[in-house]
Amino acid sequence: MKKKLIALSGFVLGFAPVVALAAVTSGGVSCGTTGGVVSDIPSLLCKFSQLLNSVIPVLIALGVVYFVWGVVSYVISDDEEAKKKGRDRIIYGIIGLAVIIAMWGLVGILTNTFGLTNSNNTNINLPSVTY
Repeated sequence: MKKKLIALSGFVLGFAPVVALAAVTSGGVSCGTTGGVVSDIPSLLCKFSQLLNSVIPVLIALGVVYFVWGVVSYVISDDEEAKKKGRDRIIYGIIGLAVIIAMWGLVGILTNTFGLTNSNNTNINLPSVTY
């Protein structure tokens, strides 16, 4: 099990330099100007990006709920079989979240690589602390 987790973390961390060196481009094709018609690869990437941007938060929420369910079932269980199921849920929840976030990052890399901008403003704004 440890070998699988080490291999998975090495695979995920292997993409770190690619993400760190990704250049943000300005201009390019706007995703909102196609009028819903997929006529070429940039408009297909725009539609894929819009679809994932609307589905990703739901998938992340489901992954977190599954992970928490595994933690709770692991903590409150008495027998070894229930603890094993809880531990498996925790591991699968973490792997699922890693896959979801990796797909989200891959779409972000593709849209930035091809210079696509999103005029529907579906970018996620991270909360910040103001003093």
